[in-house]
Amino acid sequence: MRAFAVALAACVLAGPAAGALPPLTRVQVTAKEFYFSLSRQTVAPGPAIVELVNFGEDPHDLRLQRIGGAHIAGTPEVEPGDYYDLKVTLLPGKYNLWCSIANHRALGMQATLIVRKNA
Repeated sequence: MRAFAVALAACVLAGPAAGALPPLTRVQVTAKEFYFSLSRQTVAPGPAIVELVNFGEDPHDLRLQRIGGAHIAGTPEVEPGDYYDLKVTLLPGKYNLWCSIANHRALGMQATLIVRKNA
């Protein structure tokens, strides 16, 4: 039994095995008329779930684009009281987030997320 405990402790202290996936980053974006609020402003690079939660009275969506990048990731329209988990891989840099419905972006539904260079 003692040998098992020592082996288990060695595995825990050694950390993840080679080739293990990086930890999944999560950030929640709260939508309300007419603003976005992020659960954190800065995250680590790698696989992530960006969760849009609509606490507003109107449908909202989320668009996400790294500044200088061409790809725009996005959610479908999310109805009031509902949420959507957007699975993305975040590269280091600054990302613009906005609601693309009607004039919501111009009314203030935008935010910036920073993905730091070092995990």
